[in-house]
Amino acid sequence: MQRRAFTVEFFSNIVGNSALRRRLADDILDGSLSHAYIIEGFEGSGRRTLALNIAAALSCTNRVGERFPCLECGACRKILEGKTPDVIRITPDRDRVGIGVDAARFIRTDTMTVPNDFEHKVYIIENADAMTPQAQNALLLTLEEPHSYAIFLMICQSASSMLETVRSRAPVIRTEPVSDSLLSEYIMEHDVRARGLASSPEEYAALLAEADGRIGRALMLLDPKQRQPGIARRELAERFAVTFSAMSTEQARLELLSGFSAKRDAVTEELATISLSLRDLIVLKKSDDAPLCFWHDRDRASDIAWKYTLSGLFALYDKVCAATDALSRNANIRLTLTALVEC
Repeated sequence: MQRRAFTVEFFSNIVGNSALRRRLADDILDGSLSHAYIIEGFEGSGRRTLALNIAAALSCTNRVGERFPCLECGACRKILEGKTPDVIRITPDRDRVGIGVDAARFIRTDTMTVPNDFEHKVYIIENADAMTPQAQNALLLTLEEPHSYAIFLMICQSASSMLETVRSRAPVIRTEPVSDSLLSEYIMEHDVRARGLASSPEEYAALLAEADGRIGRALMLLDPKQRQPGIARRELAERFAVTFSAMSTEQARLELLSGFSAKRDAVTEELATISLSLRDLIVLKKSDDAPLCFWHDRDRASDIAWKYTLSGLFALYDKVCAATDALSRNANIRLTLTALVEC
């Protein structure tokens, strides 16, 4: 089918992801939207915002305006403010990690009731990749024979964790990270704390790096309490790189141990940050103008990089990756870190 030429702005409150926005808007306006999608992406990348906007677009009454969905008509406001029974959010129970079969059975029963306010009922399933296999199989029965008014939006971090039979009935769409410039523009416009933080360029640059192109994560990190763990990880990674770049003593390296967390998940994140910093140093050894992911002070990064040999950096990077892999296999945290810093 040949697409008509639209002049409206699609999903105007979604930053970036232009191709995805156009595809979804075209499908809605053409009446060819799938009855189910898996929305894949990292936490804070706009998956929930996109799901709500899809729900709003399906019922928007002002499709001829400058924006689609318009976000201002009664239908859009009702959906975005959570004031309609036709948008149902399924979340894990507080005392459970995943979503069990009871939730899938509830969905199947609820779909038998026609919409109350609009033409569609939209089911937004949070943490869909945490659904038990039994729950996914139960949901599959609904996906195979959906009512014409039912739309299912399954939010997850990795669709690969879901059953192939479910994936075959729900196209996977992915929210992508946005550029630092778009990220900065958005948070500056929407949160006064960003304008205050910008007066400290180094800390602001660190926030953008930690946000990794995710607006939701950037807004969360504007809270100093939420930002502090990331700052600590970055300081540890920089100290690690500096310590190993010098002819440091074994005692100096052992002192690095006090900077690591005692919890496995936190240590894994710390090692991931260290890996990212070493990756930057490796690419700097190959090209002075290479794009950096961790270091925002290029001159300082270059000074540190040139205290290493390229082979030395690769060897250190591999050892950090090996330590991360060992922790994923339930190795002892203290012994793994001690072996790493003594290398």
